[in-house]
Amino acid sequence: MSKTMILLKKIRLLTFLSLATLLFAWGPLNLAKAQEIDEFAPATHIERIRIGPHPHDTRLLLDIEGPAQYRVSANFKEKIIELVFDDTSAGPKVIPRKYRDKNLSAIDVKSNEGQVTLTLHLKNPNTRFFHYSKKTPSQIVLDLKGTSEPFIKTQIGETEKKKSSQLKQGETESQKPKTTRIQGLTSEQIQQLVQSDTEEKLKKRRVEKELEQAKQIDLGFEVAKYILGLIFVIMFFTRVIRPIITLMTTSVEVTPKVQGAPTSAELEAIEDEKKRLGDMGAEAAEIRKSVGEFVEKDPKYTAGIVRKWMREKGPGNA
Repeated sequence: MSKTMILLKKIRLLTFLSLATLLFAWGPLNLAKAQEIDEFAPATHIERIRIGPHPHDTRLLLDIEGPAQYRVSANFKEKIIELVFDDTSAGPKVIPRKYRDKNLSAIDVKSNEGQVTLTLHLKNPNTRFFHYSKKTPSQIVLDLKGTSEPFIKTQIGETEKKKSSQLKQGETESQKPKTTRIQGLTSEQIQQLVQSDTEEKLKKRRVEKELEQAKQIDLGFEVAKYILGLIFVIMFFTRVIRPIITLMTTSVEVTPKVQGAPTSAELEAIEDEKKRLGDMGAEAAEIRKSVGEFVEKDPKYTAGIVRKWMREKGPGNA
């Protein structure tokens, strides 16, 4: 039994070492494959583009999965606004489309090597464009509002007459710089735009931090899963292999059947049988000897006896 226990302990140790080696070799390999897949897979996916509710403007809603990272390139003279998404894929519902809208005429979609470009074709060159991202649900909101008023209004500085009078009086006040104002936007609206831009940057940072934390949590779950699986396999293997080892190492002793010594009666019967067989053999030898002597002494008589016996038998009686 001690040899069986020693063998069982050796098998346990070898099993643990082999499974541990397999775990440490297989775990990083799977993680590396997952990282490679994550690296090659697009980080953002655009599911669809739809018109959203708005009382005055044209609102476009972009349903996305992943971080909302994009670049905006506007050419209002050509009535075009481009949104460029890097490391992004477009879903089957994201297709070029024409609209019957007062501000938007069409949307073109171009997808090439992980980059998606959405081109908005405007109806008016003087169009106000606002955009921001939402976390719940994950969306990008685009607001368009076109107007026929001039796009830029420049405020001209002081007249030459006023300048000459200031020089004559020796005033050293600096001239006010020319300012460019966008008609239709108040200071509060500009502050809201700046605030929304700041909030968008903060949201992006929060999303990046949450993604990093989620990756760390997933890595911890993977390690815990591998450890629990290893413990389960060791326990299961030990319970299964123990009865097999015990059965294989248990020696079966075969005890030979001991026959007892013959009794005196059995010995006497054996001796009597031997004597009887010896007497029968002697009688048979004497009969054979006497028959031989008789045949040799009187062959004619013997031949007559044989012919008589054959006639009595005959062919039909044979």
